[in-house]
Amino acid sequence: MTSNPPSRALLVAAFAAVYIIWGTTYLAIHFALETIPPFLMTSFRLLLAGGVLFVLAKLSGAPMPTRTNWRAAAVSGFILFVLNVSLIVWSQGPGGLPSGIAAVLIATVPMWIVLLTWLRPGGTYPGGMVIAGLIVGFVGILLLFSPDVTSGSMLGIVAVLCAAFFWAFGSLYAKNAPLPQSTTMATAMQLLCGGAMQFVLALLGGELVILDLGKISVVSVVAMLYLGIAGSVIAYSAFVWLMRVSTPTKVATYAYVNPVVAVFLGWLLASEELTPRTLLAAGVIIGAVIMINLSKGKSLPRLRRLRRFRRTVEVVNVTT
Repeated sequence: MTSNPPSRALLVAAFAAVYIIWGTTYLAIHFALETIPPFLMTSFRLLLAGGVLFVLAKLSGAPMPTRTNWRAAAVSGFILFVLNVSLIVWSQGPGGLPSGIAAVLIATVPMWIVLLTWLRPGGTYPGGMVIAGLIVGFVGILLLFSPDVTSGSMLGIVAVLCAAFFWAFGSLYAKNAPLPQSTTMATAMQLLCGGAMQFVLALLGGELVILDLGKISVVSVVAMLYLGIAGSVIAYSAFVWLMRVSTPTKVATYAYVNPVVAVFLGWLLASEELTPRTLLAAGVIIGAVIMINLSKGKSLPRLRRLRRFRRTVEVVNVTT
């Protein structure tokens, strides 16, 4: 917390960036994938954001990273920005999952954090309210597997749940990894490593061969630039600043708002269908996340550690 409280205008602007921009990134992915191959699109946006943040980190006086720093960034970048992002992008490909549902499922990250910290060696019981939240969240996920769900959408649901798991796992790894002290530099390095790996995947998948620059639409290019600059640079910078001047509990409320924004914009701009069952499932899952984040069980030491983990759970939300 800073000694002089920030102005209300700056707080409103920062929260708006985190709430709205991160909520719109799922729809931006939808439009970017219309005419740009997935791995190339993801590679460009990650390299763009990583390059910008790297320059900003150097301008702020951050020292050059060491070989050990780069090794840790490569591991976390692979987990966060190859396994996680690739699954999200793939799930929203042609005939895949609506962007709003993808955002709702990504909101399960706190659930995975609880399970991973509970099941790891030395883990302790997380408390009754947290367990109840996990059960409620599981019910919400089951509601999405309705009889009328297509096989493509069902695979998409599984893919995004796996993506949420990898984000949680990668965040916990990055928590203690030998990354630079500068958060901006550490994030830039992970983005750059993830972007480079995505480019390798694009090469292996033959995306450069099938790429037809003449067929790439202006909408897809704008969406890709939006993901790199607005989603990864602007919104993330606002998130880091809010974590310094506000409380983690208040900042974490973006996890409840992002899916609502994504579902509404998907319906409004991408003609994504909103069924009563989908809306009910979204409400149940978001409610479960709220239960987990606000729980105050008996296992106080573990819950305090979980609250500290929230700093890294969303560190660089670029899947969105």
